Parts: sequence; C-alpha cells; structure tokens
Amino acid sequence: MTDTSNGRYAAMQNNGSLNHRADSVSDELFSQSEFFDAHDLIQVKYEMLRAVEKEHRDVSSTAEGFGFSRVSFYQVKKEFDENGIAGLVPKKRGPKGSRKTKQGDIEFAKGLVGTHTKAQIVERLKEERGVEISKRTLERQLSGKKNR
Repeated sequence: MTDTSNGRYAAMQNNGSLNHRADSVSDELFSQSEFFDAHDLIQVKYEMLRAVEKEHRDVSSTAEGFGFSRVSFYQVKKEFDENGIAGLVPKKRGPKGSRKTKQGDIEFAKGLVGTHTKAQIVERLKEERGVEISKRTLERQLSGKKNR
C-alpha cells in the first residue's frame, strides 16, 4: 500500500472493511489497475460477485482468485441478494447483547434497587429467576453500559 493511501487504509481498518487476506487476491483485475484495491474487502466481494454474474465465470475458480472459498462466495451472494451493497459490509463479531440476563431480569433488578443491596439482588435473581450473575455484572447491567 502506498503512502497516499494510508488514510484510506486506516479508514478501512476502522470501519471493518480492511481485507486482511489481500495477498490471497490473485485475480488479474486487482493487479492491472490502481483503482482496484485488494485491501478493500467490499470492493473485492463486489467484483467477485460481478465476475460470476456478468462474465459468467466459474464460482469455484473465481472465488479462489478473489481469496474466498466456494462456500464463502455463496454466503457473500446471499448477503448481497438480501441487503444489497450494505450486505457486503462485514458484520461485527461476538455477542450482540447480554448472554446471562434478559431485559425482564434487568427490570426485576431495577425494581429492587432502592430496597435491597446488590448482593441481595444477585441472590434474588438466582432464587426467583434462575439467573446467576456477579455483583459487577449486575452493576454494569443496571448502569446500562455494555460488558467489555
């Protein structure tokens, strides 16, 4: 990557669209023009889909040339078909919310805050709702902050 594209590289890294497997992209499109950047994951995915759809290229060899497996090609295609270009943007990995507590459990705990200690609330959650959490997790849940 050249010095002039460092800002773009940093932006792709920040927004999650940096292709960490750019060296596995061997399709000639990305070696013939500076416009095509193998580090741009969204562009790589789009061009892979376009090559199969518009140029009628073989899925397996095309996916390999763009640094993907055949299975990954179909996952990318499904996301694109369902969500358009936004489907090519990588999704954040990991849990999307609390795994231990549900919103109803938090509401139950909030109702006890003025009359019970955190240790008592933890105990009541365990006894009455079958939820086992630590006092610190309870504090984070009550404050509305995400677990880190």
